[in-house]
Amino acid sequence: MKTLTFALGILLLGWTGCSTTFRSKDDVARKEQDGIQGTWKLVALEYDGKQAPPEIVAALKLVFRGDTLTFTPGEPGFTNYKYKLDPAAKPPRFALTHADGPDEGQTEQGISLLDGDHLKICFGKADKRPVELTATAGSGQGMYSLERER
Repeated sequence: MKTLTFALGILLLGWTGCSTTFRSKDDVARKEQDGIQGTWKLVALEYDGKQAPPEIVAALKLVFRGDTLTFTPGEPGFTNYKYKLDPAAKPPRFALTHADGPDEGQTEQGISLLDGDHLKICFGKADKRPVELTATAGSGQGMYSLERER
């Protein structure tokens, strides 16, 4: 009887531990989702080793509200997006789905790093998700470096 009670206790502790683990992953995702909300100004934009012109960097902002992302100023067909975060992945994943324009419904795979008021988002070629936050020459990757607007 003691063995059965002990085994059930271990099972219940294990089950509770798993449940706590799942909640903590959800908590991490919710915290990341909450942390990214608001307006972010572009600090740097690089693609394949080349820096974007300073006038673009100075003008572009990204606005996160709920699960939507809006580029301002936007270009027709390239303004509105849905995004999804997976901060539990290593590195943290970022998916961006076009909500309008000629690419509507298409999703781009990326990675991200949210560190307080600093955010980096890196995208790769087509369906290839980057494995590191870089946009060096020949990588075919683009990276947004952003700061929270106050």
